[in-house]
Amino acid sequence: MDEPRIGRQTPTRSVSIPYENTCGQEAIDRYNSTGRTAQPWQELLIYDILAVNDDGLWVHSKFGYAVPRRNGKNEIVSIRELYGLNHGERMLHTAHRTTTSAAAARRLAALLDGAGYIEVTRVRKDEAYDKHYTFTKQLGLECITLLGEGGGSCSFRTRSSKGGLGEGFDLLVIDEAQEYQDSEESALKYVVSDSENPQTIFLGTPPTPVSSGTVFVKLRKDTLEGKTQNTGWAEWSVETMSDVRDKELWYEANPSMGTILNERKVSDEIGND
Repeated sequence: MDEPRIGRQTPTRSVSIPYENTCGQEAIDRYNSTGRTAQPWQELLIYDILAVNDDGLWVHSKFGYAVPRRNGKNEIVSIRELYGLNHGERMLHTAHRTTTSAAAARRLAALLDGAGYIEVTRVRKDEAYDKHYTFTKQLGLECITLLGEGGGSCSFRTRSSKGGLGEGFDLLVIDEAQEYQDSEESALKYVVSDSENPQTIFLGTPPTPVSSGTVFVKLRKDTLEGKTQNTGWAEWSVETMSDVRDKELWYEANPSMGTILNERKVSDEIGND
């Protein structure tokens, strides 16, 4: 039987600063220990995101990627956050909607469960913890903390023009980046400035005519034009407005075609817009 056809595994357009070393394999191995398996295109992005230079700093202090809906783009930041928890990083995951940030928290907790970590509801000072975590589930104020020496934490918040002020983190995740506005960036971009090795990740879908964000589009333009430093970019897209019923383009722009997406699902989503 012929192997099922899958979508393009490499970005249609990308910028990656050359590097020799990456922590990507460790992150992928941790993710694969949860019962899930990273796809090749997800592995590729994780290698780039976790690339390190000779000083042990992230090659890409900023990294953005745009992938059409339902391809599994959120799994990439979950892989990154799972790695950060095990390396003592303080992380902030922000989204445009509270439901999105809450779903990201549940996704990360599910990965920990799959990897054999145990949730602790009440921490005891006299007890030693190994492969345990706490999960604050208050809507809009979720936080996951890995217990034990060197355990990291990840907070989940809805963005606002004031959110994040006065807090310090090592990793800032901008989820639903197509809606990320200048006023929100002004409030958030300094939350990683005190970190010795900061990183900001922007992830989103290609903007639509009703998307309100400005930062994501500008980041894409400047990075592809070579106007940025220490910044990486990846996208799955088509060059021009094309026939939405062209199946060849479905496989070009959707890396998860043939795995978590299929032709019927894409066909059902075609509408007048």
